[in-house]
Amino acid sequence: SPELETTYRTLLTRTSLHEKQIVRDLARTFPKHEHFAEVGGPGQESLYNVIKAYSLFDPEVGYCQGLAFIAGPLLLNLEALQMPDEEAFCVLVKLMKGYNFRELFTKSMSGLQLRLYQFDRLLEETLPAVAKHLESQDIKSTMYASQWFMTLFAYRFPLDIVFRIMDIVLAEGLEAIFRFSFALLRRNQEVIQTLEFEALLEFLKVGLFDVYGDNVNALIQQAAAEPLSKARLDRLAQEHRDVQRQTGAGADEAMSAGVLRGENRRLQDALRKLEAGYEGLNREHVELARRHLETAEAAERAAQRVEELEGRADALQAAVAAERAGAEAGVADEARELAARNVELARHNSELEDRAEQLQARAGEARARAEALRHEVSDLRGKWDALRAALRA
Repeated sequence: SPELETTYRTLLTRTSLHEKQIVRDLARTFPKHEHFAEVGGPGQESLYNVIKAYSLFDPEVGYCQGLAFIAGPLLLNLEALQMPDEEAFCVLVKLMKGYNFRELFTKSMSGLQLRLYQFDRLLEETLPAVAKHLESQDIKSTMYASQWFMTLFAYRFPLDIVFRIMDIVLAEGLEAIFRFSFALLRRNQEVIQTLEFEALLEFLKVGLFDVYGDNVNALIQQAAAEPLSKARLDRLAQEHRDVQRQTGAGADEAMSAGVLRGENRRLQDALRKLEAGYEGLNREHVELARRHLETAEAAERAAQRVEELEGRADALQAAVAAERAGAEAGVADEARELAARNVELARHNSELEDRAEQLQARAGEARARAEALRHEVSDLRGKWDALRAALRA
């Protein structure tokens, strides 16, 4: 409503006692979703504003991390519709007050106690084998189902399924969570009865939806078919009130004790995981140290080998340099010798050319004398012939 939207904008200007805790929890709320992953990004800013405003609007509830898992899907849905953050705040207020959702988050957690009481009784009636197996493993509904009711399955399950569940809750009321809970348990009852404490608790928190894959409609149809009547819930609610009146404060203490036992069991389980993780890390550390030592030794051997090769390379370079210098000196001497021989050959060639010219000149003179002698012989022969002719006459 416009009045509630105005209230939202006014609340944003005020300071909440829970601001630091809200900021710390933002990174743990949908850490893998791109809209909320960026620290200080627009997604985290919108989520922070809506939760902070509600902590001021409803100081009895104040802040609980579960609220972020409700506000987140509301913001994503409204963002797809291009609607402002004020609308998400208004829907959150409507869900908390109009659907009695806030009773799950008050300090007494009276609404959560009621829902878990109803859940436990209905589980015994609807799926007795599952209820018996959970009891044999000392797994209480406070250890897994409380998150289903407080976050509408949003704390660990796929958001596309959460959106559909939230739509049905807004249409039918918080009682729809019972239908989805029993549909999930019924579909997985065979697997559940094969698991023991640690694996079973983890499966109840993250594995129930795996059997459906992408078929969200199958879950919706099975939830709708779950036999659950409002009259039965009302009778169980009255039964719960009667038990509370009879036991007085003891019921709250028993509820708290049950929650503490469940939390203690969960912490012990977490401690065992941490110890196993530490042991694994220690083994990994020893292995890494061994590999580091081997690597260091290999590096030292490699350095020695490099030094040895560098020494050999220097020796080879010196030998090559000496060989090159000797070769260059030999080539220079040979060049000088060849140059001297070339000069000598040039001089000798010049002398030969001079002698050839002299011989050519003398040959020409000889040819000239030979020609003169031929003429002289020819003349003498003519004279001889004439003398012979005269003697004959």
